[in-house]
Formats: sequence, C-alpha cells, structure tokens
Amino acid sequence: MFNFISKVKNTLEEQGKSIQNLFDDNIVSKNTFYKYKQRYPSLETLIKITNYLEVSIDYLFEYSNENKFKIYHFDNQIFYENLNLLINKKGISGRQFCKDLNYSRDNLIRWKKGIKPSVQTLIEISKYFQCLIDELILK
Repeated sequence: MFNFISKVKNTLEEQGKSIQNLFDDNIVSKNTFYKYKQRYPSLETLIKITNYLEVSIDYLFEYSNENKFKIYHFDNQIFYENLNLLINKKGISGRQFCKDLNYSRDNLIRWKKGIKPSVQTLIEISKYFQCLIDELILK
C-alpha cells in the first residue's frame, strides 16, 4: 500500500511545515492520521488534506509529477458523469465495468444517488481506465 503518511510528511516539509500543523489547524486529528498507516483516509479527509497542502490528489499519490492543484470539493454528479464517459469511451457497459472490477452493479446506482466512493475505489477505477483521479472527480 502507498505510504500516505510519508508522502504527506514530505510535502509538509517541502512547504516548511510539520505534521503538527495538520493537527493544530484541525485538518485531521493525530490519532486518525496515524491510522493511515494501514488504510486510506476517507474521501472527505483526503480532500481536506490536499486543499490544505495545495496539491492535487494525483501529485500526492505520485500518479503525476505535475501539481495541477485546484480547490477540491467532491460533487457526486460530476464523478458519476465522468465515470460514465470513461465507460462509454472504453466501449463497455456498466455491467462489464462492474464485473471487471468485481463490484456490485448496485455501486453504480449508489454513486448515481450520491454515495461517495472510497479513496481505494477511486484508485482502482483510475488504474482500470489508466487515468488520473482528477479525471474522475473534477469537471
């Protein structure tokens, strides 16, 4: 698994900040942050961290060497539309997409209704389509 804590620490150091700044500025609690040794943060927390660091998600996860930061806010409708565009561009059905990634078909319905995907899911989808995470969540 990607070393999220290490990358955040390195990014903070590049900016002349410390990990304590994340805690002092109420971006994430210390206890919660150190749980990211074993799992990814929630999408909401990831967005708070990337906005605080002013880095793109793809830059933070080292999917891109360029930091094309834009202020993030997650819009499920944009995500769902972008996902459908990628599915159509690949020339597959939603059913095939779900089958290929071993997802329940209900996931598409939940995402359409406004349920946010997990960070792990966004990573899996971006790898499947060989696209950046930003292509999934930004307009």
